[in-house]
Amino acid sequence: MNLGFKLFFTDKTEHVSLASLSGETIGNTTVYKTTVNGARVTWTFEHIVAGDIISLDVKGDAPLGISRIDSIVFDVDSFSVTDRIPFFGTNADHTETRYPCELVEDTPYTNTATGLFPTLVSNGIALALVPPFNNVAVTGAVRHGNALTYFAKTLFTEDALSYTKLSAERVFYSENISIDGLFDVCESCLPVSSFPMPKLVGWNSWDYYEQSVTPDDIYENVDFLKNCSFKDHVKYIVIDDGWQHDWGDWWANDKFSCGLDHVARRITEAGFVPGIWMAPLRIRKTADMFKDHMHWFCKDDNAPDGVMSFGDMYCVDPTVPEARQYILDTYEKLYGYGYRLFKIDFLIQVVCAKKFYDTTATPYSVLSELMIDIRKATGEDAIILGCSLPVQCGADIAQSMRSGVDIHVHFPHVVWATESLAWTWMYNDRVTRIDPDFLVVRGEETSNDKWERNEKYLLHGRRGDPGGFSLDIRWANGDRFNAIEAETWANIVAISGGNVFLSDKMTTLNEKGISIIENALKVAQNGCRPMYLEDDIRLPSVWKGETAVLILNWEEIPVKKTVKGLGKSLTSDKPISVSGEDVTVSLLPHESIVIFVK
Repeated sequence: MNLGFKLFFTDKTEHVSLASLSGETIGNTTVYKTTVNGARVTWTFEHIVAGDIISLDVKGDAPLGISRIDSIVFDVDSFSVTDRIPFFGTNADHTETRYPCELVEDTPYTNTATGLFPTLVSNGIALALVPPFNNVAVTGAVRHGNALTYFAKTLFTEDALSYTKLSAERVFYSENISIDGLFDVCESCLPVSSFPMPKLVGWNSWDYYEQSVTPDDIYENVDFLKNCSFKDHVKYIVIDDGWQHDWGDWWANDKFSCGLDHVARRITEAGFVPGIWMAPLRIRKTADMFKDHMHWFCKDDNAPDGVMSFGDMYCVDPTVPEARQYILDTYEKLYGYGYRLFKIDFLIQVVCAKKFYDTTATPYSVLSELMIDIRKATGEDAIILGCSLPVQCGADIAQSMRSGVDIHVHFPHVVWATESLAWTWMYNDRVTRIDPDFLVVRGEETSNDKWERNEKYLLHGRRGDPGGFSLDIRWANGDRFNAIEAETWANIVAISGGNVFLSDKMTTLNEKGISIIENALKVAQNGCRPMYLEDDIRLPSVWKGETAVLILNWEEIPVKKTVKGLGKSLTSDKPISVSGEDVTVSLLPHESIVIFVK
């Protein structure tokens, strides 16, 4: 397999093979030491059950000039056409399990964890990064004909080129482990937060109203929710994007001329807790704050104006003292208005920054420290929901973090969102409370409202792009939910153990739509674990919670699934066949079934 590591200097790349080194083993640790291009390298393998946790440190007497470290690189000379390469994590571009031939040749595919397995229930090779991170890091695979190259890389900021000491992020490596065993190892390595991580249940304006939301829209849904059958479950009402003057101008626009404090009071008087959305690290070019604050932005020497941008949005560098104070003052003001849940969005973009005002900062330290400061600015009774806040930041950062891609009322989004849940489930109630995104159920069979912001999309051929899916192909793809698909997504959210935020126009849901929500709230678990079956192709069909098990059909055809060893006291609202401790179910396309286990 030609195991080794790579150091990327400014003028050359050095590849060192394990076969060329001699290590010293003490207890459960083997250490390899060598000198590369004048830099002293310590490559450490901590031997644990089923594999090794690898770290790599580099020191020098002068600036190292290193921009990237691949702490492990190895080749797989051949593979079977039926092998699977899973991509676990929150990188929305690469979350799907793939066959090797689906990787575009000489193109890296990256995420938090990957590997190569004959089937999804057999042993194979695995790589997985170990949080928390300081620097940007990924594992990846590249196909070269009928061979594969795997790597775990750590990227550094431009200022790190002048450092005399660098450390790659830690990575777990095994040549013989199952995906289930990989889950065990990675879950055991997670840091644990010291603060409470409550499950948040509420309603959010975004998915139905987008930026068009008005105070009257908020009040209409509040009036429904305070009198509905599940009113005792709902606690938070969150105003999402659309209240602000502009991105960067974080004060009320004309639609909210009544005052954000007034809206918060109306929500509170109805018996709910007010919440509000903000994207503090983005400023649009049209904002009043833009032209006089160019010094606030993350620098990018390759950009025409020297700062990092995303379309018409610029990325705020929160290590700039003036910018940081503006952010904290805004949150303190919103807290004073009565808001107690703060959905903080578009944070992940900071990971792309190569330079910060604080030359000692790393992308994840920037985000972690900002979240801690916002928590201080908003009081002990406030809840932070980090939307796109990377779970790699680690423990004691935010009570809740989004776990994957946005949901929309099209089944491909259910698949997409669940791909991320197949990794982030283990973070739930340990590092943070995961947020799987909104529990939305509206569709042709569940809502009386025929208006929808997206027209129906033609469903692209599943394999029309041999390299897999791009955002353009997967986004809002296919018809709106039917009742079966809406119920399946509701069941996934419920059993995940994560937050439950409704986001439909509640007054337009029909009896079927309301019943799906009612049942999901009854199903709701505190956490779950995905389990693969022998015939699973890409996603786990079984999600096991504390008192319930969810079995899903991801396919476009009816299927029969058998799950072994569930127990003897099994009940369900749908037909099941029980034999001893095994259960067999028949499922329609995209259907799911909840089985309660006593």
